[in-house]
Amino acid sequence: MEMSDITSEILVRFFEGRTTSEDNNAIADWIESDPANQEMFNSELKYHLMLLEASSVPAEGQSVPKPIRVRQRISLTTSIAAALFAGAFIMWSLVVKPLAEESSQMMSFMTEAGQRASVTLPDGTSVELNSGTILEYPAVFSGKERRVRIDGEAMFEVASDSRKPFFVETFAYDVKVLGTKFNIIAEEQTGDFSTALLEGRVSILDKTETAVAELRPDQIATLVDGRLHKVQSENLASQYRWTEGIVNCGGLSFTDVLTKFEKTFGVDIRIEKTNIPDKKIRYMKVYVSDGPAAALELLQNVVDFDYSYDQKTNTYLVR
Repeated sequence: MEMSDITSEILVRFFEGRTTSEDNNAIADWIESDPANQEMFNSELKYHLMLLEASSVPAEGQSVPKPIRVRQRISLTTSIAAALFAGAFIMWSLVVKPLAEESSQMMSFMTEAGQRASVTLPDGTSVELNSGTILEYPAVFSGKERRVRIDGEAMFEVASDSRKPFFVETFAYDVKVLGTKFNIIAEEQTGDFSTALLEGRVSILDKTETAVAELRPDQIATLVDGRLHKVQSENLASQYRWTEGIVNCGGLSFTDVLTKFEKTFGVDIRIEKTNIPDKKIRYMKVYVSDGPAAALELLQNVVDFDYSYDQKTNTYLVR
């Protein structure tokens, strides 16, 4: 089977255990090749489980679906399904022990520099990934919690489920939510961490799972010199419009802006300017679609500098 052959009908056969190992490998490649395919898989899975929940336990003599076997490197197993029997729900498993072990493995999605992507998690949570970001999550949230891990920057819109709190793990702190919208920056390489809450409520936990801060809408918690600082901000949503392709440079230094340009546009910027200004940019928004040259020209209206571009190395020289 080729990846181009993957259809809803093929996925139904997969959920029912009627695909071959070669088919399963093709499905795995298909999911990993495009976030849209992952979203389609999650949607078909959710619909399949809804049908199972509405069905009853197989009648006497009726066959039970065969176990689904998928290669070790990716978990595509479904969760357990609820079946109605004698007025009560009886749980029965679609998969055997080896597949249950697979469901605990983490899937990984990464955006390269200059790229952004949208990912829909198995519970319906929407995640927007900024450039240079890694998201790790399980194929199935099978336990009492929903846990993911992030390195980079992401905007989360968490599907509400009071029975299963949602946790975002980072190198510095963990963020706990039940259903909310927030932006998180957690870059282990640079030591940057911040959480900005747009809607709902979140708790920030240290690695002993002790709450160190609780945020309400329009509040930001930022790691500064090893301590978490919480501030109130008006119209916070306007500062996090990178999901719309708009980069907010307000409050950043000259070098910080250039670093953000590097990551946003996927280019190298080498600074040879000797007298680097230490003032922060008060207000400046850049449209990603305009490209790096337009962004640098806009920055020239605020800071005095010249630049040149080396097409062979994709490098901008600032002096």
